[in-house]
Amino acid sequence: MSILESDIVIKDRVPKSKRILAFDLLRGFFLLVIMIDHIELYPNGWDIFTGKGRLWASAAEGFFFMSGLLIGMVYKRRLALGMKFIFKKMWRRAIELYVVGVGLTFVFLAWVEFTHHAPIKDPLPSPFPWHHFIGQALLMRFTYGWADFLVRFAILMLIAPFVFWLVAKGKWWLAAIGIFTAWAFRGQGFTLAWQLIFNLGIIIGFYWQDLEKRFRALKRPRQRLVKRGLAAATAVTFAISYASVYVLSLLFHLWGDDRLPKSLQHVAYDWGNWNHDVWLYADKWTMGPVRVVLFFMWFTALYWIVRRYESQIARYSRGLLEMLGKNSLFVYAVHAFIVFTFKMYLIPAKTDFIQNFLITGAALFLLVLLVYGYKKHAEPQLARLKLPLISRLQKAGS
Repeated sequence: MSILESDIVIKDRVPKSKRILAFDLLRGFFLLVIMIDHIELYPNGWDIFTGKGRLWASAAEGFFFMSGLLIGMVYKRRLALGMKFIFKKMWRRAIELYVVGVGLTFVFLAWVEFTHHAPIKDPLPSPFPWHHFIGQALLMRFTYGWADFLVRFAILMLIAPFVFWLVAKGKWWLAAIGIFTAWAFRGQGFTLAWQLIFNLGIIIGFYWQDLEKRFRALKRPRQRLVKRGLAAATAVTFAISYASVYVLSLLFHLWGDDRLPKSLQHVAYDWGNWNHDVWLYADKWTMGPVRVVLFFMWFTALYWIVRRYESQIARYSRGLLEMLGKNSLFVYAVHAFIVFTFKMYLIPAKTDFIQNFLITGAALFLLVLLVYGYKKHAEPQLARLKLPLISRLQKAGS
């Protein structure tokens, strides 16, 4: 048998799987939410769908989790190609993410420094010690701009093959012990904290079809009980979290203007203290336990809704969410440039609601326009060039 024939046989052994439309819709929605929250002009009307990034769980976790989930699902289908192939593919992806993530940090740093613009995110020392920050960026200890997830993903993709190998060996419980142990010792470390949802996503993605079969195997009354119970718990906790962002902030605003009645002052004070205590366990940076539980609960409920109405959502969104979801890596990188540009040049020092709405809407429109233009015109031309890195990044986005 020739090498070419053996390659054909190996490829034939990889089972094909139907793409789950709901996943693309969810990823597209999460990316839009991340864009709105990174522009960060409130109130703007768009934040009705985002909670200003201050809810007890956010789209960022959804983006992380779905990345791990799809790794578990996709690479399970490639098990026939062997673990050596999988290690190579994942580590190659880690290198690509590292190159793009570190490269964007250098671009944004140079942009600020060479234009002599005031830092628009984190304060930078003056004079700027390039050698120090270049070294820190190369060691993945420093990122700049709004594409920092890429470097985090690069680190997690280095670890992912080991997690996947344990799961493929049927030792998912051993992988879970390692995942929760790392999370327990996370301290203030972002990557150790967020690896929890990413790596649990790999495990869940690997067993996704089995989990769905087991749920469908339940009797109808039990299925309804589980769904209604989860829906009720999600509705209550989401409503409280949503009210804590909008209603509680309004009460404190009225209190500050001496327009809040004394009866409501006590309510606002007690509610504020209680909300503070909740946030001790729902911290976003360190992925607090309350945040982890609520994320998985909210995500499951959202997935069931989107899965049920995926055809209608895809139709009414005119394929927009699906397009964004299928090109998530490109969308994420482009969003970082848009946010950076807007904060550098297009956002005034003081804005009102109308300006916030229009500026955020313009950023969203530009994102969609650039992604559509890339898919329609640039991608076919780049595909003809057959550049290895670009080809692989195009596949990564899908």
